[in-house]
Amino acid sequence: MKNKTFLFAVLIAAMPFLFLTQSCETVKDEINKIASFDVSMDLPDQYFVLDSNDYKSGKALLEEKVFTQFYISVNLDSIFEANGISTGLISEGAFTNVTVLLDNPVEGVNFDFVNSMRVTVSETADFSSETLIASTGTIGDGSTSVTFNLETVNILNYLNQSDFYVRLYGDQDGPLPVALLPMLLQSGISFTVEPL
Repeated sequence: MKNKTFLFAVLIAAMPFLFLTQSCETVKDEINKIASFDVSMDLPDQYFVLDSNDYKSGKALLEEKVFTQFYISVNLDSIFEANGISTGLISEGAFTNVTVLLDNPVEGVNFDFVNSMRVTVSETADFSSETLIASTGTIGDGSTSVTFNLETVNILNYLNQSDFYVRLYGDQDGPLPVALLPMLLQSGISFTVEPL
């Protein structure tokens, strides 16, 4: 018992020396890392409608098409404020989920008209440079919703901008099952905040 008490006293006495031997910047960095926290959030649902007039049969039917694209804005200042900090650094940003589903499908309407889908992100609306974040692989017969397989991609550069763009591609193998096909894209992201 005396040995444990003595060891504890030595550790307590050594703590100030450990801090004195470290630079102030190193100590500050360590404190910021300890104070860091994770943020997970759902992005707004993206509603869109595929029009069968835009997806007619023929050779073009079998080519990959853009089903929808939109921009996302993540207000980091409001996230910092909601967590009681004035500013911070973010790291390790990633998508946590991507799902596409048919909005109120009628019986017999499903994703059988499409082989696969993929989602990319870009810093610009023209998608001159884009990064794959998720793909479906093979879609099961009769599916009315599809959960995507996520790529291991750090989206930190996109989160540090005021907004970024998302695009959904589809690889069709047949015509749309109805004239107008309403769909939803749901997604979520997470990242780590380090207070400054």
